[in-house]
Amino acid sequence: MTGNKPFKQSKLQRFIIFIVILTLALSFSIGYTYAVGEPTFQSISVSTSNASPGDTVTVTVYATGVSTTDTCGIAYISPKGAFRFMDLSYDSTSGKLTGTFTVDNYDVPGVWKVAFIGISGTLIDGDVTNLSAGDITVVNSNPDVTPPTFSSLQLSTTQTNPGGKVHIIVDASDSESGLEGAFITWACSLEPIVAFIPFNEKTGKLEGDLYIPLDASAGTYTLDSISVADKQLNEYNWSAATGSAITGKNLVLSDDPNAPVAGFVDVHADDWFAKDVLFLAQLEVLGGYADGTFRPASNVTRAEFAKMVCQASGWELIHPATPSFSDVPSSNWAYDYIETAKAHGVISGYPDGLFKPNNNITRAEICKMLITALNIDIDVSGTAFSDVPSTYWAMQYIMTARNCGIVSGYTGNIFKPAALATRAEAAKMISNAFLNPGQ
Repeated sequence: MTGNKPFKQSKLQRFIIFIVILTLALSFSIGYTYAVGEPTFQSISVSTSNASPGDTVTVTVYATGVSTTDTCGIAYISPKGAFRFMDLSYDSTSGKLTGTFTVDNYDVPGVWKVAFIGISGTLIDGDVTNLSAGDITVVNSNPDVTPPTFSSLQLSTTQTNPGGKVHIIVDASDSESGLEGAFITWACSLEPIVAFIPFNEKTGKLEGDLYIPLDASAGTYTLDSISVADKQLNEYNWSAATGSAITGKNLVLSDDPNAPVAGFVDVHADDWFAKDVLFLAQLEVLGGYADGTFRPASNVTRAEFAKMVCQASGWELIHPATPSFSDVPSSNWAYDYIETAKAHGVISGYPDGLFKPNNNITRAEICKMLITALNIDIDVSGTAFSDVPSTYWAMQYIMTARNCGIVSGYTGNIFKPAALATRAEAAKMISNAFLNPGQ
């Protein structure tokens, strides 16, 4: 996506772009292979192609096959490689997707190009499709050209393990455009450990969690480099080879099979669901309990799974004035998740108008919710599970989930559709669906 950009990208810039692409891939292209009636891009235009600080430009996109529940957005990239993201709102009457680009006081002057447009299951890449009609030339005589300042690096622990979790705070500041993120590497004789720490709007700090890969080798990883960028991608850079010494920040990984994975004391590296829990914890799709447990053998309620699906899908939450279900009032903790899942057609409730949020979810119900959330074409080919007859209400969803690698069943070609799903099973199914759909 960035190979033809007319600027030299630093290691931090490339990593930020990698994170952006990964996030957009998860947000927009989850159901790309399977989407029914994929949206088709038609054209893009802007209210003005030239703007100065404080000016707001209206961006209009026309596309066919868009629905009111689609997640739509657009990303611009500056001459220095900084991204600007905007939501696009769809008007079914006019058929337009619109958003606004407001020029910041410190924006880099020059042409801000449309990097990509995301419309639900479709990603329109600016390096593949000509989106130049949406480009904006920024005129600014006072851009931010000053790098951030760096004070210190804080780690919750330096003693960890493959699959471990380390909370990181980067003490830095930027008085102009503000902080964007920090890129930190720890070197060893094998693969380095890499952390990207974004700016946390809630804490006002560069703060986040580093999840050590499960396949990382035991040993000492030496702090090698720190890069901090502001929102215009001006950078502060420190290197162990050239900078003043920073001590006590090396990571020591022990090869302990009983050590916690993702910070959960009851999830270990040799558990069959460890990889999936680690992946979803990184994306904040699921969390644990106050006592540090994940409770993999516990069941999942329908409300809890609705939340997981919304978070994994990256949907913007809605809060309707009138509840859709009589047993889920607006005061319910899961109200927004349940209403959002309903708006995307993932849930419909029961004939009596109830949702039964506290009922434990079944394996069959999970299949239906995931296949619907991903907009996957129904595929009932192949040998059916022996305990899922053709008349079973969820047969088509279960077979589709099997055919695209979300579920595999049990020995003896059984699926146990009415069995209550455990948290470990739910994590595995979501991970299969959102990490490797169709694999």
